[in-house]
Amino acid sequence: MDNQEILDRVEQGIKLLLENEEDSLKRGLNELNASTHLAFYLKPLFKDYNVDPEYNGDIDKPNDRKALDIASNRIKEIGKKPNELETYKLSPDIIVHRRRTNKHNLAVIEVKKDIHSKHLKDFDLIKLEHLTISYLGNHYNYNLGIAIVLGTNDNTGNYDLTIFKEGIPVKRRDLR
Repeated sequence: MDNQEILDRVEQGIKLLLENEEDSLKRGLNELNASTHLAFYLKPLFKDYNVDPEYNGDIDKPNDRKALDIASNRIKEIGKKPNELETYKLSPDIIVHRRRTNKHNLAVIEVKKDIHSKHLKDFDLIKLEHLTISYLGNHYNYNLGIAIVLGTNDNTGNYDLTIFKEGIPVKRRDLR
């Protein structure tokens, strides 16, 4: 599946979320509620893949858990203390993949409500950057990282995307 098709399907899922969960978004309910519903809407759009919320498994790690190990210098850039850099466990909001392998990782998704979108400047964007790079020994190799900011309250129905490919934010037209 090419990157454009992945993004098109994710946007279809977002539109279903906005149509069907408008009340929850208007009320500003929990972010986990929105991301879990989004995973539900994505599942039929990716029939040959698993769509998992809060998935932290990593078949290639001895303890079978995702961890942020090569991006610690990036974390340091956002002001974390050295004793906080040892291990960062990763549980992306949603991943589209095939379980028990890292060879079919299509998309890693982080979801935020617009009132919390300033947090996307920090650790969530670093996670998406890290999980989409294919060099420096990284083995996750997600085709795309997608940060979604969902409008809530009076802004319900709107959303914004930041897309990562190879660890770099890209525009939709550069997905090829």
